[in-house]
Amino acid sequence: MLSVFLAHASADAPIVKELTAFLELGCDNVLIAPDTAIPPGWDVLSTAETGRSADALVLILSPASNPPKWRREVWEPLLSGGDPGENTRVAFLLLGECTFPALLRRGSNFFDATRDRLAAMRQLKRWIWGIRHGTSPAMTLSPDLEPLYRTLADQPGTCTAPGAVAERFAHQAVRDFEAVAWVPGSGRNLTQVAGDLGAQLGMKLDGPLEDNCRRIRDVLSGRRCLVVLDGPQIPVEPIMPSGRTSVLFTDEPVRKPDDGQTFADARALVLDRRFAEAYEILYRLFNAGVETESCARELVWICEHWDRVDEANELRFRFRPTSAEQMRLF
Repeated sequence: MLSVFLAHASADAPIVKELTAFLELGCDNVLIAPDTAIPPGWDVLSTAETGRSADALVLILSPASNPPKWRREVWEPLLSGGDPGENTRVAFLLLGECTFPALLRRGSNFFDATRDRLAAMRQLKRWIWGIRHGTSPAMTLSPDLEPLYRTLADQPGTCTAPGAVAERFAHQAVRDFEAVAWVPGSGRNLTQVAGDLGAQLGMKLDGPLEDNCRRIRDVLSGRRCLVVLDGPQIPVEPIMPSGRTSVLFTDEPVRKPDDGQTFADARALVLDRRFAEAYEILYRLFNAGVETESCARELVWICEHWDRVDEANELRFRFRPTSAEQMRLF
């Protein structure tokens, strides 16, 4: 868990509550510290000292939290995240106009929420994601993509967009999610779509299609991901998550899938433990009379893995050696 300490004045508590809900909804494995309001007689700088044990320390700047004097020896170390040897990262979120060192505003960890609070909250969220990923996230937020940000990035949701818009959003919002998966759907069936999605999520889908779809739903429901389903031509309800992942459909195909249909392609899928996809290719080749014995051997292996004993035995019986072939072994 990445711990976050939001040092703020009591008067700003309603906004901080809103920010807390926004960050918890938009970030995986983030723990927002409770009771981070400035105590009586303290200011935002003195309160910041109590947040030095957190991974991320955010100073909420406003007229209510502003200290009587900004002592350089106190605030200057905050620009670099604290004293040498400390791991705490520090950011500043400006809620209302107040006096503070102008140097703070020049840093990439300063977020001005006085004009557009939602945009500043999104940038702060990306900054927190950057700590987890060890990167410096881009802060670009295109105004014309605002509907997609509200529907998909600020909360789990589902919508449809033109292909070019979806591509631009997926590229720009990559740091708003734990992972972004772009899955071409043109000309594909559910087995192929699920297999590609699972592979992009780092899953080993070695079960039948129904089991694979259930496992994908379970993973996506618990993770903050963006799945772009690019022009699917079949119903995709079996893989649609109900939890924290957002789903974006393109209204026309953008990228063409490159799915091989040879025995070598099926064998590669078997080695990658994408059995459901391999199973369909192998049966297609088998029924077409292409490398039937090799296909049968692979199908037997998959069926045994799935505990389909009768099907495996039927394949064995149909392709067992003949009596003449057995005699040649002696």
